Amino acid sequence: MSSYIQVAEDEGEEPIELPTEDDTTLLLTTLSAQFPGTCGLKYRNPESRTMRGVRLVDGRLHPPENGWGKAIYFCVFPKENKRKSDDNLENSTAKTKRMETKLRCTDLIVLGLPWKTTEQNLREYFETFGEVLMAQVKKDAKSGQSKGFGFIRFGSYESQLRCLAQRHMIDGRWCDVKVPNSKQCCFYFMIEIIIVAIG
Repeated sequence: MSSYIQVAEDEGEEPIELPTEDDTTLLLTTLSAQFPGTCGLKYRNPESRTMRGVRLVDGRLHPPENGWGKAIYFCVFPKENKRKSDDNLENSTAKTKRMETKLRCTDLIVLGLPWKTTEQNLREYFETFGEVLMAQVKKDAKSGQSKGFGFIRFGSYESQLRCLAQRHMIDGRWCDVKVPNSKQCCFYFMIEIIIVAIG
């Protein structure tokens, strides 16, 4: 049975509860589905009152030594992708930088995976497009069987575009790779701009 941890975008903001996996880790994909662009978590140490980072290994955030507890965890964003500060930028240089930020890699969902596909198979297949930072096959918590979909994240935006531009035959089955719905509208708008500029 999943337990939940409280996560807020920043201190002073309303937290939401996110489910952990059976091994008590929190998937980065679960976190980024609610807070797009986030790359980790931090929390205020109750003893020293300083911020502490949460360990991230292979797309999974691991709980602190004493478990997740009742603490509220805060999102960590890449320095160049600070959402709060981007909202206040007004000059053209800042707007250009904000456009470049939107061209960053995002988690992609892989639909229609065969049951036999492992995370290693998934990683090896997509490494033909470029460096794969994360490959994950979603599994049923009780049976351990694949749910038929997974997530990948590339190291470069160009690799992501090449991957999205075609269909994929993985372990003998056609699979679709898409930007998850929460991120889709901005992504396809950016692709249209690129196509118009190239075409």
